[in-house]
Amino acid sequence: MRTGLRMNRWQVAALVVALAVVVAGKQYYRHASAGELGWILSPTARMVGAVSGGDFGYEAGAGWIDRDLRYAIVPACAGLHFALAAFLALVLGGLPAMRTRRAAAGRLASAAVLAYLGTLVVNTTRIAIAIAMHRGTIDVGGLDHGEVHRLEGVVVYLGGLCALYALARAVHTRKVRHALLAERLRRLGWMAVPIAAYLVVALGLPAANGAAQSGEFLRHTGWVIAGCVAVVTAWGVIGVAAGAVATFAGRGARQRGNRRAIPRVASAGGPS
Repeated sequence: MRTGLRMNRWQVAALVVALAVVVAGKQYYRHASAGELGWILSPTARMVGAVSGGDFGYEAGAGWIDRDLRYAIVPACAGLHFALAAFLALVLGGLPAMRTRRAAAGRLASAAVLAYLGTLVVNTTRIAIAIAMHRGTIDVGGLDHGEVHRLEGVVVYLGGLCALYALARAVHTRKVRHALLAERLRRLGWMAVPIAAYLVVALGLPAANGAAQSGEFLRHTGWVIAGCVAVVTAWGVIGVAAGAVATFAGRGARQRGNRRAIPRVASAGGPS
């Protein structure tokens, strides 16, 4: 007897493909040069320049550099970890619909495209904030700039991943009404998928490769957990606020409808 938890061969194949892409992508990223990452670093540098007002030019062996800003967009800034986590999350979220070869192929392709585009947007946001902190536009006071930069990266990446996942779900299910979105924000269970995908890429794979033995990994784990708590709390607050606005708007609409209905009832019951 079949259960709702059983996957067919196309769902299993899609999951295997997603995991293989994540593992292979992680290995590729570990050794890739700036030139080899040009497919993602180059558009990112252009977008960051447009947002921050900088002028980043490619320098072989280094990356995209703005000498006036004294800031470089190097391979570590590519955001490929975010792209891999986004791809995995989108595939996991779309598994229930991957019951045929065509559906699985379509979902895998759309997950790859959305992950790439989402990476450009989210990574541009992260780097633009980092540049603002570098310039002093965003004052971090006496806090350690390196640690603040790390926490900012975790929060922006994880928050962006959750937003991308929520958007993809809304688009695929065609449910974008404000009241429904508010309800989904209040029910934070859906965040388990993007958070799990992020933890697999940010912590799981490095730990499997032996990184768990270092003190730096433990510090990084602490910042990742702190970022997860911050993002879940922020989404919860947004959900409560969205729910309150939706409730208030619905109540106001009903009251206006009732006021408009009163004259029609009176005239219908009056003398002819």
